Amino acid sequence: MRILLLTNHFYPEEFRCNDIAMELAKRGHQVKVLTGIPDYPKGRFHEGYGLFKKRVERVNGVTIVRVPLIPRGKGGRTRMMLQYGSSLVMFLVYALYQAVFHKYDCLYIHNTSPAFICLPALLIKALRGTPIVHWCLDMWPESLVAGGIRNKRIYAMVEGMMRMIYRGCDKIQIGSLGFRALLKARGVPDEKIEYFPNWSDDAISVAKKKNVGALPKGFKIMFAGNLGEAQNLENVLEGARRLKNVDSEIKWIFLGDGRKKEWMESFITENSLNDTVYLLGRHPMDEMPSYFSKADVMLVSLCDYEVFNNTLPAKVQAYMSCSKPIVAFLNGEGQKIVDRAKCGLSAKADDIDGFVKCVKDLKARPKAKLEQLGYNGYEYYCQEFDKSMLMDRVERTIRECVESRTPPTKSPEVREQLETAAAQ
Repeated sequence: MRILLLTNHFYPEEFRCNDIAMELAKRGHQVKVLTGIPDYPKGRFHEGYGLFKKRVERVNGVTIVRVPLIPRGKGGRTRMMLQYGSSLVMFLVYALYQAVFHKYDCLYIHNTSPAFICLPALLIKALRGTPIVHWCLDMWPESLVAGGIRNKRIYAMVEGMMRMIYRGCDKIQIGSLGFRALLKARGVPDEKIEYFPNWSDDAISVAKKKNVGALPKGFKIMFAGNLGEAQNLENVLEGARRLKNVDSEIKWIFLGDGRKKEWMESFITENSLNDTVYLLGRHPMDEMPSYFSKADVMLVSLCDYEVFNNTLPAKVQAYMSCSKPIVAFLNGEGQKIVDRAKCGLSAKADDIDGFVKCVKDLKARPKAKLEQLGYNGYEYYCQEFDKSMLMDRVERTIRECVESRTPPTKSPEVREQLETAAAQ
């Protein structure tokens, strides 16, 4: 099949759509990716890439076409709007070119914020009739509200845009079960929706152990990922502050970077947490298993917003794939999965006392009990989030959409009957 994958982020940025494109190419399909110049997560173009460098390349059998855009910089609102606007205009221009000069059997949308990435796919479908499979990993306009944009006029406009997008898609894959109710409330029929969750990055699930140096002694709780506004870090650090007063052996290790890091550094200093809370910065993905192996418990946390409550953070699968117990400080889908898998303990996003109690409970458990929680998570991961199984599913879904749009080939007998009837 000839497949065009549209995404805001692609290799060398670390997103699961990389796996989809490269696996489909490995299975013999012709895969082209329409994406932006890579600038995530630092907000500036990756080394070797730019407006006049490596705009078209081929990686692992996948052809990558990169549209010019304004990098997001430090992520301020003005700079973000400039990036959104520039990327939308250029994606539409490039999509028009693809529609006029190329033919595809299927369009596959990898939808992370901003959701404008869906509009170029609709343009191609309008011109060519190409079916669309839409992997929805972020719900708009709910994400705008969580990001602080609460203007009712903007909300209504984006709401209308998303309804149009969902109507135009042949299949919508959801990264979290909680998205199903939100889509159905927008008139999307249930048969159009398919559960398609994230899986653990290969660099985590199959990486060999590396020497990453010593970590502080004590009961180590580790967080890996973006340090942003969504991660409920105010409540996490308040929990760390309270716990220091009763048990200074509990150590908090944060691997990652983000807009909230400076605030965290200030909070740590102001509350004398330098000997219990450690910000170790961003590290390569293939070092994560080595860091995880040194932790006693892994932490996942999100703020209390509707869109986050219906989201399963991808780090949950990463933790499970490494057989690590989890303390979940969030509501909704993430909490349900941790509880269902029996791989840790959970507290509501605003229940700091409950969070503190979970940490105390886990620390009090013998090592064998913690290992059992980790094993439970790994078993659940193999059943629900296995990468090979999910790659089979996405290929099957794309093929079904293509075949539903392709007229069946008439047998020679049928053609003869039709010709005879026409002659008569």
